[in-house]
Amino acid sequence: MTDASHNRGRCPRGGPAPAARTLLLALAALALLACAPSDASAQKRFSREYPAQPNVRLHLHNRSGTVEVVAWDKNKVRVTATMESRSAKMSPEVSGDGVTIDVRRENRDDVGDIDFKIQVPVDSTVDISTMSGNITIRNVRGQMVRASVSTAGDIELTGIRALTVVAENTVGNILFDAELLRGGIYELKSTEGDIQIRITAESGFRLMAVAPRTRNIDLNGFVGKGQFEYLSEKRKVVGKVGDGGATLSTTNGRGSIVFMPR
Repeated sequence: MTDASHNRGRCPRGGPAPAARTLLLALAALALLACAPSDASAQKRFSREYPAQPNVRLHLHNRSGTVEVVAWDKNKVRVTATMESRSAKMSPEVSGDGVTIDVRRENRDDVGDIDFKIQVPVDSTVDISTMSGNITIRNVRGQMVRASVSTAGDIELTGIRALTVVAENTVGNILFDAELLRGGIYELKSTEGDIQIRITAESGFRLMAVAPRTRNIDLNGFVGKGQFEYLSEKRKVVGKVGDGGATLSTTNGRGSIVFMPR
C-alpha cells in the first residue's frame, strides 16, 4: 500500500482540516449565544382588548416604566404591556364603567419597568399615575385627564379636550397642548422642570402662575390679550384673558412656565 493510500481519509497532523475547524468554531459560537442571557427572552408581554361603554374610565397605577395612552375610533380598550421581569403580575379589572390596572397592589416588590401602550375611545376619562417614568396622553376628549409622576418623569398631554386636567410631577417637564373649555379646571404642577402651555389664542381663562425660585413666567402672545398683575417681585402672575371662562393654575418650583398661543 502506498503512503498516499495509507493516509487517505485521515486528518493531517496538527489538528482538523480547515473546513472542519471552521465548522467547529461556528458550532462553539452558536453554543455560547444559546447560553448567553437574552433581555428579550426575559421579558413578559401582555396584550388584550376589552369592550367599552360610552365615557369609559381608565385607571392605571404603575410602579415604573413608560405609559402611552392614545385615543382611537373603536369602542374598545386595548392594553399592551411589556414587563421587564417574568415574575411581574398584571390582571386588569373590568367593570361596567371602565378598566382598572393596579401594578403596585399586585406587585409588592420591585419587578422592574412595565411599559404600557393603551388605546382608548376618544370620550374616555383617563387617570394615570406612576412612581417613575414618562406619561404621554394624546387626543383624549373625555370628562377628565389626570397624569401624575411621584418622582421623575416627563408628562406630555397633546390634543386634549376635557373639563378637568391635572398634570403633576416632581422632576420632569410638562407639555400641555389642549383646548380650554368654559367651566373647565386645569392644574399643572412641577417641582423641577419646565412647563410649556400651548392653547388657542382665543382661549378665555383666569390665570394663576407661580414660579417662586426662578420668576421665569413668560406669557408671550397672551400679554396683550388679557389683564395681568405681577406679584411678589414677579414670582406670581394672576390675571384674566377673554371671558375668563376656564380656570388655569400652574406652579413650578425650580423651572420655567411658558405660554405659547396656537
